[in-house]
Amino acid sequence: MRLFYFPMLPFFVRNFLLSASTTLTENRIKHNLYSAKIHLLLTNSDIRNKNINGINRAKTFTWKKPEHRIPTDKNSMKKIVTLLVLLFLFNSADTFCQAVVRNLKGQVIDEHKAPVRSASITIIDKDKKDVLKATTDSLGHFNLSKSIRGNSTLFISHSGYNNYISEIVDSVDKDFGVIELAPAPNIQPTTKILQGRVIDETKAPLTFATIALLNTENKGVFQAYTDSLGEFKMSYSAAGKYTLKVSCFGYKDFTAAPFDLQNKDFGVIALAPSTHNLKEVVVQGQRDLITIEPNAIVYNVTKSIDAQGVSAFEALRKAPGVYIDNERTIMLNGKAGTMITIDGKQTYLSGAELIDLLKSMPSSSIKSFEMINSPSAKYDASGAAGMINIKTTKTQFKGFNGTLTSGLTYGETLKHVQDISFNYRKNKTNVFGSYNHFLGYRTYVYDSYRIQEDKMFDSHTDDTDKRMTMGSRLGFDYDINKKNTIGVLLNASSIFGGGLTQTKTNIGQGTVKEIDQVLDAENDYYQQKTMRYTANVNYKYEDTIGRVINFDLDYGTFDKGNANRQSNVYTSNIDIVLSENLYHSLNDIDIDLKGLKFDYNTNLFNGKLETGAKYSDIVSDNDARFYRRTPTGDVVDEGRTSTFKYTERVTSIYINYKKSLGKWALQGGLRVENTSSGGVLRYRKSEIENMEKIPRNYTNFFPSFSVSVQANKNSGVSLAYSRRIDRPSYPDLNPFVYLLDDVSYWQGNPDLLPQMTHRATLQYVYKSSSIVGLTYAHTDQYSTRVNDGLPGSSIVIFRPLNLGIQKNIALSLTQNLTVNNWWNLSFNGTVYRVHNIVAFDQFRNFNLKRTTSRMNLQQTFKLPYKFTAELSGSFNSKRLIGANEIARAVSQVDIGLQRKFMKERATFRMVVNDIYKGNQSNSLQSYEGFYLRNYGYYESRQVRLNFTYRFADSAVKGPRSRNSSLENENSRAR
Repeated sequence: MRLFYFPMLPFFVRNFLLSASTTLTENRIKHNLYSAKIHLLLTNSDIRNKNINGINRAKTFTWKKPEHRIPTDKNSMKKIVTLLVLLFLFNSADTFCQAVVRNLKGQVIDEHKAPVRSASITIIDKDKKDVLKATTDSLGHFNLSKSIRGNSTLFISHSGYNNYISEIVDSVDKDFGVIELAPAPNIQPTTKILQGRVIDETKAPLTFATIALLNTENKGVFQAYTDSLGEFKMSYSAAGKYTLKVSCFGYKDFTAAPFDLQNKDFGVIALAPSTHNLKEVVVQGQRDLITIEPNAIVYNVTKSIDAQGVSAFEALRKAPGVYIDNERTIMLNGKAGTMITIDGKQTYLSGAELIDLLKSMPSSSIKSFEMINSPSAKYDASGAAGMINIKTTKTQFKGFNGTLTSGLTYGETLKHVQDISFNYRKNKTNVFGSYNHFLGYRTYVYDSYRIQEDKMFDSHTDDTDKRMTMGSRLGFDYDINKKNTIGVLLNASSIFGGGLTQTKTNIGQGTVKEIDQVLDAENDYYQQKTMRYTANVNYKYEDTIGRVINFDLDYGTFDKGNANRQSNVYTSNIDIVLSENLYHSLNDIDIDLKGLKFDYNTNLFNGKLETGAKYSDIVSDNDARFYRRTPTGDVVDEGRTSTFKYTERVTSIYINYKKSLGKWALQGGLRVENTSSGGVLRYRKSEIENMEKIPRNYTNFFPSFSVSVQANKNSGVSLAYSRRIDRPSYPDLNPFVYLLDDVSYWQGNPDLLPQMTHRATLQYVYKSSSIVGLTYAHTDQYSTRVNDGLPGSSIVIFRPLNLGIQKNIALSLTQNLTVNNWWNLSFNGTVYRVHNIVAFDQFRNFNLKRTTSRMNLQQTFKLPYKFTAELSGSFNSKRLIGANEIARAVSQVDIGLQRKFMKERATFRMVVNDIYKGNQSNSLQSYEGFYLRNYGYYESRQVRLNFTYRFADSAVKGPRSRNSSLENENSRAR
């Protein structure tokens, strides 16, 4: 009978019988009892680690063959078996006496007498080895049974509490009763900071390079990315050995030597270009549509189907927190006054001209939009709402390479967009450039209904913009040596062509619908031009210990002009011509901009010091000639003909310092700007030359600071403050009168003052996919354009005024979410409240408040056959704009489809915008004696077809990014 299969037999008995049975079966037995004892002991110690088919088997030994055969008679066999059994009992007696089965139980509670669930229970024997591990149940109880040798220790632990230790010295069951764990002191783990800066072979910062912290098993512990300056900073706290790996597409990886837990500044890390051929490389970009960088939210234009094949202006509408009001005002988180830069360089344009520039810039040349709520002292103090930096695409390949984009758009008319960019790099020299154009008419529709001075004006306008836009860029960089680089950058953009507006205005008495007369007004802009040229010369020095010296010398010229023939024909309600006024106007604006900027960065006291200075000199010449057209020729209208020359010199210096202290990052700075300006107005009155001067000089201090803390590896909180200024645009200071028709004018204001804003932002970031922001802005000398009826007349005038105070508070949420491997979405929502305390004059005061919401959702779907689809929608609720104008809600839904082919070098896209024409503006403005309702539609429903082809040789960094010294001034020309 094979007793060793019976599970109720003791473990050591089964071991012995198994061994004996196996040996007897082979007719081999140990003729030496000592050898049998050794066999038994080895079997007893090793058997626990072997299990085959559920049966424990003894370890097999090879023995010398005995010299004689084993006796087979019954008496001999009985003696042998008896001796073996006695030996087994003697051998296991010691073990049996030492190991006693004990029952241990108890309950674990916290300092509030509440049960502690999942507390760790560990029993450690006298050899410091874990005998048993368990956890408490939902009521904090534990109940253990275990064979334990001699004295042991009970060890109880739980996160956030001190450990509990108790010796087990007797051999009986024990009830520990209630065990209360004491809270552990709030001691944070030692946190260390790793930081550095990544550059390419041209000393330009590498943005979005991957920084990976690896353990000794070469597994990733933490991952981060470089910011727009090529800088990175990460915190870690677990002791051990690590190494740092830096990688970026087109470059060889950098791997640091292993290091222990410590604060470590890697300084400047220069990545060498990779030599892989493009044909051998397949890039699968995984960057989200919206990403988060220090003090910035980044909208990656290249990740959006809908943002391709359009202008920068149309693509900007998709950016989180951005809203463009009435095609002229760019708002960020519900506030106007946004500084726009391109690759860190100011556009030197604002208002209509800034919009025109963005419309002339193709989205295919744009990598991303960076929304910066509170820029540091390093940047110009302009921008009450913050700053938007447009980052252009930089080719990553050596040799001759580039991108070609072509597309067609149809809304009300057919349009064509073309863009081509190239880069050629060899050895120390890099040449790059681009050309683009937008060809085709744009159509707009405006309606207004106005009651003023007990008269009704009901008008409809058809506007056809026939202007074409073109832009070009040419740059050159040369590496003198490893530390010194010089470069030249030239930009040109032009807008030219005609335009036609036709307005029909029904005029009656009060709210009565009966029409007394009709005004038909036509503006024939038979000549229009906007030419902008800028040149930048840059020198940069950068060493390996963190010192950076940068010089920028800039010159820009802006030339705008238009020639307009305007007719105003009044007819009765039975189509009889009552009167007509015919005008001819010629307007020219010439602006020269000069600038010099110096920046110096260095490491100081384990932080970074930034300082610099800037000087700009602006001259704006404005010439307005206004004529009345008569049968005998044009006659000068002295009341509307004048010249205005505006000069402005701004001198600024700044200092900024940032430092990391464990999980904390601190930054503080101060910028000082002195503005010396003056305007000279010349005009004729009663054939006498008249001149008026408007001198102005002021100095302002602009402090800024930010503090952030990395609460843990997944979340961080930051607080930032800055003081901002918005200087008037140059044409807004021009007192010229421009006639839209006989009953509506536009006029500048030479007495306009800059508006000053205090701005603070509190921000929470979780896992780089969720960001919640709370922003507050307080603006003094708040200025905006208002629609104002002239007392005692039927004329409405549009003009900029300083009105009073505006308060703005905004709560925003940005969320990236991967639903599954084929569905991704990005959401941005903002709820903001605007409070205007304004006055047109001493009789017209307003205290208006309005809470508004804006939401934008973009979804991307990966479809079969390598297709990608995008569905996006936006909604803006009823809102307060300008001074006292209430705009109704608008919404829009877009859908796009994309497919890549030719080894992903070519891309075809089809997009339908504003499917149901929901983006139609409606607004209302009223006060005593004045009522105005406006409507507008700008051809937002369109179908677009777009094709892009990319070509390149081998991987290398393209043109470097640099800033211009004329960053702020250019944005104010228009």
